Amino acid sequence: SVPAYELMFGKLPLRNLFEDYFDNAGTISSRIMLKPLEDPHVDLVANVSAAGDKASGTEVKGDALFRWQKYLYDPHTFVDVQVSTSEPMLKLRSCAYFPEYRLGAFGTIPLLMGNRLSSEDYAVLGVRYGSENLSIGASFVPLPESAEVPYGAWLVGRKGSLCAGAQYKPLSGNKHPMPYTDPKNWNYAISYGVASTSPLSPSFNFSLELARNTQLIASFYQHLVVQRRDKKPF
Repeated sequence: SVPAYELMFGKLPLRNLFEDYFDNAGTISSRIMLKPLEDPHVDLVANVSAAGDKASGTEVKGDALFRWQKYLYDPHTFVDVQVSTSEPMLKLRSCAYFPEYRLGAFGTIPLLMGNRLSSEDYAVLGVRYGSENLSIGASFVPLPESAEVPYGAWLVGRKGSLCAGAQYKPLSGNKHPMPYTDPKNWNYAISYGVASTSPLSPSFNFSLELARNTQLIASFYQHLVVQRRDKKPF
């Protein structure tokens, strides 16, 4: 099925690429992943970073993610808990997808947070529909500060290797009386690419996005796979 706006146009893979492999100068980082053989449906990923010299400070930061996935080869139904020491936070996320109806529901609930500045810091819930050529969804804030509904929404269509979509994502603190008519609350994108459902297969994506009616963003994401087959002579 067609993924959501953030996934379809390579925004999340690009962000994760820079977050995972680019660190500030003078920083030492490490990552560990634990996955028990007795139950492959659960895993724990922990990250620890510290300054490489005393001049940069002595603070040690870390975060951990514990995840349970219902189906081994289907990542769309899961529950995870994330904890962080850099920004004191304990967050619960959950997602359920029903392929027979092509419907899904998701939610994010910060259980502990230092400063709750906006309504989305308490909880965000959402629903989505996905087919082979269409993805539509919306997210809601259970306790909104105003009558603004939904909190965010997207519509993405695909025809062959071409994709186009629109995303409604209001700016934080926006006081526009009719936020849907404010062009700064909308993003539009078009892309061409060949995606793959397997990390062992190559894929690429080229996207053009008009963000907030002020920025034109071009991005290219390519995933390469190198495999070698060795044949023993005996």
